[in-house]
Amino acid sequence: MSHQPASKRKKITELPLCCGWQGCQEICNGEWNLNSHIAEHLETYAAEQQQQNDSEHACQWNDCVFRTNCAEELERHAYYHGYYSQLLLQGKLECDLHPEIPACCAPARMADKLPDLKQNFHCGWMDCKREFVSIVEFQDHIVKHALFEYDIQKTPDDERPKTQCNWNLCHKQMDNKYRLIEHISTHSNKKLVACHHCGEVFRTKTTLFDHLRRQPDNNTNSFQCAQCFKFFATQKLLRSHVLRHINGFKCTMCDMTCSSASDLTTHIRYRHLKDKPLKCSECEKRCVRESDLLKHVEIVHNKTVHRCEHPDCQYSVRTYAQMRRHFLEVHGNNPILYACHCCERFFKSGKSLSTHLMQKHGFRLPSGHKRFTYRVDENGFYRLETTRLESMEVTQQILAPQSHPPNHDGAEEKPSSGGGSCYEIVDPTNTEFGRIIVSNDPDEAQLVGEVIISLPTLTDEL
Repeated sequence: MSHQPASKRKKITELPLCCGWQGCQEICNGEWNLNSHIAEHLETYAAEQQQQNDSEHACQWNDCVFRTNCAEELERHAYYHGYYSQLLLQGKLECDLHPEIPACCAPARMADKLPDLKQNFHCGWMDCKREFVSIVEFQDHIVKHALFEYDIQKTPDDERPKTQCNWNLCHKQMDNKYRLIEHISTHSNKKLVACHHCGEVFRTKTTLFDHLRRQPDNNTNSFQCAQCFKFFATQKLLRSHVLRHINGFKCTMCDMTCSSASDLTTHIRYRHLKDKPLKCSECEKRCVRESDLLKHVEIVHNKTVHRCEHPDCQYSVRTYAQMRRHFLEVHGNNPILYACHCCERFFKSGKSLSTHLMQKHGFRLPSGHKRFTYRVDENGFYRLETTRLESMEVTQQILAPQSHPPNHDGAEEKPSSGGGSCYEIVDPTNTEFGRIIVSNDPDEAQLVGEVIISLPTLTDEL
């Protein structure tokens, strides 16, 4: 196994890597030379095992206790040791180059932290069926796919068009071949560095530094989210967190917007699809997800009772949520209260406050939503979320004239009774927040009680 990477990409300094095979002190120049060196050890070991007729294979790497009956699994494991050695040394060098980064406070690693490798590494590129025992060869193979894809998509005039990823179920287009190589690493789960102290692996040196800064002994909690008031150790972590508050996915059947594709999938399954594939074996109840069915069985049929563990308290209830509320209100002196932001009345449930807002103050549900959203304020009270963060693309989709798709009966699905096609758009990218009321209904002249802050896509800036 004397392969060498054929791709002509950015030159990376080869690190001197020490072989960890028992009794070997060989220093290899770079992970490819170490990979080939490990292959020699494996050939020798396989010959010895064949002579001894031993079916169990033990890893010969220093301080490793891994054992298996599969010779190929042992090979995958051994090659990963070499790959992991490169990550550890690279992580140590990055920390040495940035002395301002605090040291790791986690428990020190006692040996290499290697994942379970039950199968070979399979290439997911379209029409490629190759698989690899060595993680190093696998990572280099998929980079060659990216470089080849770039070459065949170039025009005769040497213009550089967007290059498409042809990994299975992914057809994302990147600006250049380097972005494509970086993107493909997410499919192959490639890591670049590891914490030399605790052994955790990371995809970039930035995430390694975040790992060091966010530890309890190092975390200064200098950055706070304006939406949920959580604190973060770095601005990058805060910006990544803020994306969870931004709705970048819109339902094609209504005006519901979500912050993730999984949330949108859940919305469609519960709101628009009638299929409930799971049926209770005890009754006629049908559920969408297995977790719903288990909860139903626990509450209705098993009659599970949660009893308060506080001394001298005999309170018992069917659901954990009610028990948690009891403990906070009675024993924790921390009642859960919903506060009206218009008249400062307090309610014990969000449903009661929602009814109050609609009947007393004329609020309407946001278009596509079945309920109001509440969040905890700085005083611990749940208040109406009057601001909805959405991407520019989603806002444009909502305001564009559109016909709703037909429902299961063949009739056109009507918008929710709340309506809500009038929005106050706030552009926070201006020096002074530009505010404008936009409506896709010319007869609607008043706001419906929500403000949308439309943000440009932040993903590329992280």
